[in-house]
Amino acid sequence: MSFVKKGLKLIVDILTFLVFIVLIVIIFAKFKMMISGNDYFELAGYSVFSVKTGSMAPAINQNDVILVKSQDYYEMGDIITYKEEKSYITHRIISVRGHDIITQGDANNAKDSSITDDMVIGKVVKIYSNMGVWQKVVTTPKIIIMIFVTLMLFDIAFSYKGIRRRQNIKIADRISDIAFEKVLNIENAPKLTKKEIKVLKDKAEQVKKGGDVVFDKKEKQFVNYTIRLDLGELKKEIDENVNGDI
Repeated sequence: MSFVKKGLKLIVDILTFLVFIVLIVIIFAKFKMMISGNDYFELAGYSVFSVKTGSMAPAINQNDVILVKSQDYYEMGDIITYKEEKSYITHRIISVRGHDIITQGDANNAKDSSITDDMVIGKVVKIYSNMGVWQKVVTTPKIIIMIFVTLMLFDIAFSYKGIRRRQNIKIADRISDIAFEKVLNIENAPKLTKKEIKVLKDKAEQVKKGGDVVFDKKEKQFVNYTIRLDLGELKKEIDENVNGDI
């Protein structure tokens, strides 16, 4: 069980780190968009777009996500993404004449109007099928922040359980050394019934077997008292030995 928990915590830690990196990248990309005036995601020459139509089917289908890379030049057969007025179009180049480019969607019967190469954002270098929803997720800071916070809460929960586990082991070890009858005979000692003592011992056994238990306030007070009692007896013994040597 402990091995499984450690494995889950490791997975959560890795996911938290990866989501944090994604969040940093998105914030940087958004900041860059504000500076450049672009309204699309771009980083190191790469851009990401979600395909809205089936004009390039079957090569690229609606709801696919494409990774586009800016190039120094483009040639016939390349699938490119360019901006025309306020729209982004992803079609295949069918003609290149100097700076003039003509494209056409694979599923379209008519070719597009001529464009210039400065209108081209880049060439499609990777296609991710049916990833449109996920593209929105990983490029939306609010969603990434929510995922990051959730993972952090999981990580804190696992860490808290780890701390409680270590504390429980110390308490369980202490319970094994307690002379209950001797302690309960002390007048000012916290009192436990036979049933409560059995429950306390059972919890200690569960901890030793790897179980996750919660010691209540009364149980902790009793264990803490026995620790102070032992420390008091140890101090008394030291004082007696010191006085005996004088």
